[in-house]
Amino acid sequence: MDNLVLHLTEGCNLRCRYCFMEHGDKRMTEEVAIAAIDLLLESCKEYARVTFYGGEPLLEEQLLRKVTKYIKEKSHKPVGLGIVTNGTLINDSFLEFAEEHNISIAVSYDGLRNDDNRLNEDGCALLDIKRLGDAITKHKFTSSSVITPENVGILCDNVVHLKELGFRNMNFFLDYSSNWKAEHVTMLRNSFERIAEKYVEWLESGERVHINKIDDMIACYASDFGLSKTRVRRDLVFSVAADGNIYPYASAVGNEKLCLGNVVTGMNHEIVNTITNLGFVKGCEKCVINKACAAAIGNNITDDLLPIAFPIACHGYKIAFDAADWIVNKLVDEKLSASV
Repeated sequence: MDNLVLHLTEGCNLRCRYCFMEHGDKRMTEEVAIAAIDLLLESCKEYARVTFYGGEPLLEEQLLRKVTKYIKEKSHKPVGLGIVTNGTLINDSFLEFAEEHNISIAVSYDGLRNDDNRLNEDGCALLDIKRLGDAITKHKFTSSSVITPENVGILCDNVVHLKELGFRNMNFFLDYSSNWKAEHVTMLRNSFERIAEKYVEWLESGERVHINKIDDMIACYASDFGLSKTRVRRDLVFSVAADGNIYPYASAVGNEKLCLGNVVTGMNHEIVNTITNLGFVKGCEKCVINKACAAAIGNNITDDLLPIAFPIACHGYKIAFDAADWIVNKLVDEKLSASV
């Protein structure tokens, strides 16, 4: 265990339309949080990572601060810290604390049509992204955006918008629960083709923008030529619910059939080993990009402990790989032309 997600609370001040988390009243106690960190520090090898998650983790900012200080006091190994927040509760005090303790900040923000989905119980948008201002650049915020059938057509415009706001690290996630149709997949491909052109344009002008779907694929692409050791692996990101129960990923929280144990009472090593050693999703064994595709090893796990992949995930990774392939060949061709 070297990668832990702490769900500090089930509570949230937003009700995003596509959120997969159940909202409730459970809040993580300090006892459970400390037990989770102790378990992590006992089992990790050379490096560990802790991500504060929710609900909205900044509703439990005091617990976050206590856990952060505990990690600094107890750990004799490097521990990376991060938070995924909807951004509505970020203030100067937290930013100072995050900078002092090197906590990376990911803000859930979908871009130009963010207010279509990220609303509170009254149907009102709470995030004014411009309020964050220079903090986006100063603290090197990462954007965490959800791609839906409704916004896939403006995906490239959103990437440009995020860059103009100051984001240089962008994470995009497909909303698997939506009703994706063939025309949406075509729009996704067209969007990635436009993004690939922007990616090269920015790179050649000296502006480095990290886009997870593309950069991850480029890294895996390079590994096939011995240029890196990157491979997609089923390294579990252990999600600890507010009650201390442990799950293999965030959207599994609450599914007792996928519960890996509890930070206080201990792990169920049999189910952990079973999940860790699952093979490819049926049908993915011969796919040429399965080494680079997280869908090939299962975006989800069934109650019977079998890996499954959502069809849109399969399309998404193939589209991202094609974009990465185009970028690599474009840069190589231009490099060769310049040397002639």
